[in-house]
Amino acid sequence: MNFYDHPQTLLENRYSRLVFRKFLAMALTVVLLGFSAEAFAQPIKLGYAALSAGQVTAWMAKEGGYLSKYGIEADLIYIPAIAATQALIAGEIQLAQVTGVSTAGAILAGADVRIVASSLNRLVGFIYARPEIKSPEQLKGKKLGISRFGALSDTAAAIFLERFGLKRGTDVAIIQLGGLPEIVTAMERGAVQAGFASPPNSSRARRLGMRELFDLDALGLELQQTCITVTTKYLRERRPLVKSFVQAYGEGLHRFVTDRDFSVQVMKKYLRVDEKDLLEDAYAAYSPRVQKIPYPTLKGIQFILDEMAEKQPQARKATPESFVDLSLLQEIEQSGFFKQLWKN
Repeated sequence: MNFYDHPQTLLENRYSRLVFRKFLAMALTVVLLGFSAEAFAQPIKLGYAALSAGQVTAWMAKEGGYLSKYGIEADLIYIPAIAATQALIAGEIQLAQVTGVSTAGAILAGADVRIVASSLNRLVGFIYARPEIKSPEQLKGKKLGISRFGALSDTAAAIFLERFGLKRGTDVAIIQLGGLPEIVTAMERGAVQAGFASPPNSSRARRLGMRELFDLDALGLELQQTCITVTTKYLRERRPLVKSFVQAYGEGLHRFVTDRDFSVQVMKKYLRVDEKDLLEDAYAAYSPRVQKIPYPTLKGIQFILDEMAEKQPQARKATPESFVDLSLLQEIEQSGFFKQLWKN
């Protein structure tokens, strides 16, 4: 190579390096765009309050990939009954999928929490009894199982007893058993003679030969059953994150209603139930009853407040509007998100 070829070679090398750098930058950009949701995912902990198919929406949002889609890395934790609300208030979790009963109780006690979304606005569940109990009246002097005092199952038991003129404590002893599956197990073993059950636990009770005493859903009660609750502090500080969660929650609801097979698989994982018929019963019970647009029910919150008023006089002065923050859902709906989601 002569002297006059050397400058050209240097230029070629510089050009090659420049092209390589541009190519590398483009490749890195593609990688970062492709994995941005994962690389910059925001971690949250969500507590769900029951091993019931009524809790399915948060599970669908997680397993369907919708939380990841919005850049949320969610850890879903089973925290029974009102303990989930207590964990939320303590800051141990950031979101809670609980009942309106536990949320209302917490707010009346001074907790600064709000409902921001809801998947179920009606009371779905049954009162089952051992085979020898043939009518509600035969429960006099017997025991009825609930998950915990102050939980939805407790409210359901109170509604049942009042309807049939039975006095709590005097006619029927109310026994808390920790969780919904435990109620059916206690009936099977004879520790209690009756108890609250919702799908798939109600299907399990029926399979064990238990007798259905009353279908609470037949009352047609509008009641805030399953909802997403957050502290106002967290909502104020992390509003975009909570809004993204509500969008993912909405997509989880859509997937539940429109994809039976996937929903059954998700319920199998979280409920730890292998019997397909029980899971299909649960799907059949809840899929037509969930909210397509997850607004909470003010009427259903008022019903809870009315039920609480006898023991908690402050409930008489409370307004259901003060228990919710609808602004996120309103923003999302106004954007056309739900209309597009349910278009097909």
